[in-house]
Amino acid sequence: MYSKMLAWLHTPAKDQAKSRIDHLENEEAILERLPNVEPFDYMVGLFSDIGMAINTGNGLTPLSWREIEAFTHGTGISLTAWEAKTIRNMSAQYASGVVRYTNQNVQAPYRSEKEKTRIADTMKSALRGMVIRKRDGLSRNSNKG
Repeated sequence: MYSKMLAWLHTPAKDQAKSRIDHLENEEAILERLPNVEPFDYMVGLFSDIGMAINTGNGLTPLSWREIEAFTHGTGISLTAWEAKTIRNMSAQYASGVVRYTNQNVQAPYRSEKEKTRIADTMKSALRGMVIRKRDGLSRNSNKG
C-alpha cells in the first residue's frame, strides 16, 4: 500500500502541472498521507535508496532482480530473500501506480484514520445542512398554504 500511495503522491491529477505531493504544505502533511509501516520503515529507506523503479524511455518499469543484486553488491548491504522480494513487489506496485494515477482524478489508495475522520465529519455536516434546509423549506412552504 505504501508504494501505491507514493505513486499517487508523485503523480499529477488531471489537468495539473504539479504532482499531488507538491500541493502539500510540508513534510508533516506528506507523512500524514502515508501509511505507518513500522517496524518495517527501514524497507522504505532501502526502496528509496535503490530507486523505486526504472525509467526505460518507454515508461516506468519495476526494478529487475539484476538491479537489486547490483545495489546490494555496490553498497555492501545484505538483503534477505524476503527483503529483496518485498522491494521488487514495492517497485512493481509503484511503477503500475504511476501509470494508473498520472493525469487521473482518482481517490488516494490509502486514507489515514485522521483523514477518514475529517471526511466523515465533513459529510455529516453537509448532510445535516441538507436536512435542515429541507426541513426549513418544508415548514416555510406549509405556512404559505
